[in-house]
Amino acid sequence: METIYATTHGKKMLEVRLEELVSRREEVAHKIREAREFGDLKENAEYAAAREEQSNLEDEIASIKEKLPLLKIFSYTKCDTSAVNLGTRVKIQEVGSTRTLEWIITGVIENDPEKKYISNESPLGKELLGKKVGETVEIHKPAGKSKYKIVNISAGA
Repeated sequence: METIYATTHGKKMLEVRLEELVSRREEVAHKIREAREFGDLKENAEYAAAREEQSNLEDEIASIKEKLPLLKIFSYTKCDTSAVNLGTRVKIQEVGSTRTLEWIITGVIENDPEKKYISNESPLGKELLGKKVGETVEIHKPAGKSKYKIVNISAGA
């Protein structure tokens, strides 16, 4: 079984989502009961839609229940900043340019590239993990490869 990294906030988000999904079970079951009353189930679009909604709901519940026991909690404030690790903020500068990028390395649950949080399992996250200030990494982009030098590592929060 694979370890999934999350902060206490990420774990709480999963738990809240699970509660929301479980609480919707009766609502979806009611939709199925109502749709059955429309007649022939083979050509009943409402019934098919309600069954699909139930299937998606149960799949997501099962997925979260599988993840929760695999969680390993980490903290942005207590991370090791001697190298790029979970919880660190890393600033990189494109080699031969003044262009810089900054990312916070997090687990897949809290991955949000728009807010500069990238997963330790993403290609970029994997490439950065373990690197130290002064080392270079090669980042593959649709336009080609670029080299970046790690200029700073700090706590993510």
